[in-house]
Amino acid sequence: MSNFLEFASKRRSIRKFEDRDIPQEDIEYFISAAISAPSGCNSQCWRFVAIRDREIIHKIEEAVVRKTESILAVKSGELSNEYLSSRRKMSTFFVKAPVNIAVFMTAVKYVDPTLISAFKDCGYEDDAIMRMYGNYDLLSIGAAVQNMLLAVHEKGYGACWMNDPAIAGEEINKILGEPAENRFISLIPIGFPAYSPRDKKMKELSEVLSIK
Repeated sequence: MSNFLEFASKRRSIRKFEDRDIPQEDIEYFISAAISAPSGCNSQCWRFVAIRDREIIHKIEEAVVRKTESILAVKSGELSNEYLSSRRKMSTFFVKAPVNIAVFMTAVKYVDPTLISAFKDCGYEDDAIMRMYGNYDLLSIGAAVQNMLLAVHEKGYGACWMNDPAIAGEEINKILGEPAENRFISLIPIGFPAYSPRDKKMKELSEVLSIK
């Protein structure tokens, strides 16, 4: 690659993987890249669990399917079998990856407790305060995941940033033995790509950039 822009623009989401293992040192490399990301107030509000155990992966799959089906039950009789099958496939393709990275967000405390106290005296709750500051906790997780995805791409692997499994976040916490205060955010299946992804049409720079 001649430059970073060319490298980053060639990264694609991969949803099918070869049946080949990933060495532990590569997994550690991905997470080392992730934790090098910037974070709000240097909170480093992340935790990662690398999952290779097939039994654990299938438990997560079952939890996601159960939760999805319980939500879609309110539409019983309105949905085709084709839709239900497609919905299940799109939310559980991670089961075929040799490694999955579960991404958690840990609790964040703002660096200025006096300011936070003033907000609360004005009647603001924690979630409202975080929104006013741009949800920097979630932005921090996004920065870490992006670093991870680029490291995966650099090593010749493929990955997909999945949020469908978050529907079963509480169950996933229990399966992985994570405390409830660690909020499950995403699942990142990683492996050698089983296909060559198509080029992706990106918006023109003029559509997304204004200079004033």
